[in-house]
Amino acid sequence: MKQRWVKRAGLGIAATLFLILSSMPAGAQDIITDALQWFPQNTVAVEYSNPSILRGLAAYQALRSHYLGRDLQKLEDSLAELGIHESDIHELVLGWETKGEKSFQYEGLADGSLDSKAIAQSAAASGITATTVHGEKAYCFASGQSSTCVAILPGQIGAFGPLPLLAAMLEARKGQGPSAAGDASFAQLVDSAKSNAPIWGVAKGGAVAKWFDAWMPSEKNLQMNWSSTFQDVRSLSYHVQAGSDVDLSVKLECTDAQAASSLRQLMDGLKLIQQLAWRTSNPSQPNPFENLDVEAAENQVSFKLTADYASLERMGPLGH
Repeated sequence: MKQRWVKRAGLGIAATLFLILSSMPAGAQDIITDALQWFPQNTVAVEYSNPSILRGLAAYQALRSHYLGRDLQKLEDSLAELGIHESDIHELVLGWETKGEKSFQYEGLADGSLDSKAIAQSAAASGITATTVHGEKAYCFASGQSSTCVAILPGQIGAFGPLPLLAAMLEARKGQGPSAAGDASFAQLVDSAKSNAPIWGVAKGGAVAKWFDAWMPSEKNLQMNWSSTFQDVRSLSYHVQAGSDVDLSVKLECTDAQAASSLRQLMDGLKLIQQLAWRTSNPSQPNPFENLDVEAAENQVSFKLTADYASLERMGPLGH
């Protein structure tokens, strides 16, 4: 029976974007500044991507179709009701904040070809009524506090998220509420991660475990407690290069050198377990995690992975 090698939960949309969004051209930092100033103060993860660049890759459409997660597909279907399509988005920033003890909810900013008048017409044609939120028109796709809402702001920027989060973003935008920029350590983490890599992002605290829960392969009967594994990890930053292959690099900041050394040993062990499990279930297929390289220096652990697109496709769809 084919094993599912990627388990996604909570923070899984960010992981999906590993293969469907890309590249930050020089100077494209304004949307990051906006995100830090508008996202809620308790934001624990941020990811930047640029779909307009990755669309130039030959494998884009096939990979995008294969790896588009359920949550992102649901969002795209909702945006289509407003006449907003993936091809309209140039840059995207996603953020996550904690919701309860173990769950996360996301917000985002997107810029591109977003015409507020045309979107209003599409909303009317779809029977979607605008809701005024802090002076801006917002279009919501479900009832209740869990609905996803979108507001089109000046400069062809779209802000989206559950209604309470969108309201908090628009409040912070006017300087009337706290934002992620007020968390100096998190703002510094984001600033240090800025890169010309095809995609990059950061996570802190419990969001680190959620990132690994979404990304690292696991045999279906192997229950990994990532929260325990990364209890001594303060933050994570990652970068992806997408060209003829996909190159992923990750840096983990631990509480001290001893914690970093212990984490490296654990990651080396998990690599061996994954390789044995892969050979059992996929004896004739190359393992996309075969070239995972793990290193530790002082209080940091880093790992790098290079895989071709065909190998990644064989891992199976994400989000299932």
